[in-house]
Amino acid sequence: SSAAASSVASAVSSSASAAVSSASSVASSSASVASSYSAAASAAAKAASTSSLSKTNVTTTTASQVSQTSTTSTSNSTAQAVVNLAIQLSKENIPYVWGGSTTAGFDCSGLVSYVYQHAAGITLPHYTVSQESYVSKHSVSQAKPGDLLFWGSAGATYHVAIYIGNNQYVAAPEPGMNVEVETISSYFMPSFAGTVIK
Repeated sequence: SSAAASSVASAVSSSASAAVSSASSVASSSASVASSYSAAASAAAKAASTSSLSKTNVTTTTASQVSQTSTTSTSNSTAQAVVNLAIQLSKENIPYVWGGSTTAGFDCSGLVSYVYQHAAGITLPHYTVSQESYVSKHSVSQAKPGDLLFWGSAGATYHVAIYIGNNQYVAAPEPGMNVEVETISSYFMPSFAGTVIK
């Protein structure tokens, strides 16, 4: 009887120990799963935040690029209109006339004023030195089609023309000559160039 009771007690103790061990294992697994879930949720939240930030940056950059492209296109189309009209006038046998500002006759700054007014809607004064203050100055080697070329020191220029690209410009040169396309040369080199600022 005593031995049987001892055997039963031992069996109960063993079962209880196994149950406790199993419960401990389940609790440990649950904690591990909860921890993993928490880490995954944290990582997902971080990824979502980064993704959102990335999309915002892309959108901002794209809008900025579109704006810059639009401005560049407008600038390029204006310059092209200026070049086209200047070239057209160079084919019409228009004489140089001192103080001239119409197709009956132009002087150098009168030609520039006329072309910018009619091709781009930009009003420039009829005097080379005054026209200087309407441009952002740079070297002749950096001239772009539609830019103005000036001869003489800044503040004391005496001649101006419209650069049309390929080392050429349209000008009303001097008495006895017509408005024409000329080529930049070392014999009569412009002093500086300037892009007209709207």
